[in-house]
Amino acid sequence: MGLGVKESHFRKGLVVFVLLSVSVMIGILFWTTEADTWHQLRRFQLVYIPLLLVLSVIRWYFDGLFFVTLAKQGHESPLSMHRAAIIRLEGTVLAAVLPILVGTFSMHAYLLHKEKLKISESMAITVLRSIVPVFLFLLNIPILIFLKEDAESSRFFTQLIKAISVPIAVILVFFVITLFYPDQIKKVATAGVHWLGSMKFKHSEERILALEKRVFHEIDQFSHIFWTYLREKKLVLFQATFCIFMAFLVDYFIALAILWGFGFEPGLVRAISIQFLIRPIIYFALTPGGAGIWEIAYLGFFQLFMPQSLSGIAVLIWRMLLTYLPIVVGTFFMIREFGKDHKIKEFIIENPDEDEVYLDEDVSNP
Repeated sequence: MGLGVKESHFRKGLVVFVLLSVSVMIGILFWTTEADTWHQLRRFQLVYIPLLLVLSVIRWYFDGLFFVTLAKQGHESPLSMHRAAIIRLEGTVLAAVLPILVGTFSMHAYLLHKEKLKISESMAITVLRSIVPVFLFLLNIPILIFLKEDAESSRFFTQLIKAISVPIAVILVFFVITLFYPDQIKKVATAGVHWLGSMKFKHSEERILALEKRVFHEIDQFSHIFWTYLREKKLVLFQATFCIFMAFLVDYFIALAILWGFGFEPGLVRAISIQFLIRPIIYFALTPGGAGIWEIAYLGFFQLFMPQSLSGIAVLIWRMLLTYLPIVVGTFFMIREFGKDHKIKEFIIENPDEDEVYLDEDVSNP
């Protein structure tokens, strides 16, 4: 499994994330801010500030608990809750600037291996952290049935369903085929790889063979990891999935607490259900850190329950709590990690001799 993240990719992703996120946020604030916005800001009850901060901390501990649960060896885990939460925060820094979980995977796999977990174990935990939420999105089916008569937000839901249905369906079909029919995936992969070989690029034969070998390796790894947990560690997998569900739920309560702080009281079930529908959109966002997509998705959410003049401010608070502050905290721990472990640069940022370092190579604990 590829572990390297080039420094140039990191820098470009960081620039794109900052510029896109800031520009979208400024645009939303200009569009939503009205004459009475600043006056309405006085309605926010300061008692909700500590609640929001506490929820933000709890959210990362639940996410870290996923790692702790899957890392159990016998009755104990080599990971502490605190360390697992820090690992999640450090991975989030790279996830914010590299799209589709690439950065998160690299950082998590290496940091978990540092905690005296085998490479195969750290990779398995990281892979499961990426794909378990996809299966949680199956809950969207009963939610859509439950909310189909919600006329108040029917237009919002129509657009939402269009946005989430295709990627979720494609990903779930891919996972099912990979689990139950890995040979079919290999045949398709082989056809695709050989088609690339037919393009007759310079020095392409060796690269094509290496690519085919790697694709087969990834398919076998994914299938083996998932079946191992399904057959031998069902209870552990269920407990870990529940941890992710709780982390998501805390996220949703953060948005609710923002609404409560401004004096709005939406229906609890409806507000949480809508956010569960939104989650796939931001989870599969192609932009670094979901910049632009996260803001627009939650702008639509907040405008269902509060006036437009306050919705932009609500999105800004929400984004700060769920993204900006965790990135700052994660960067602090990441800098400290780099200071203690210079070898991390070889795996995460700098690969001077080759494009990638592979997880199936042994890595000595620093």
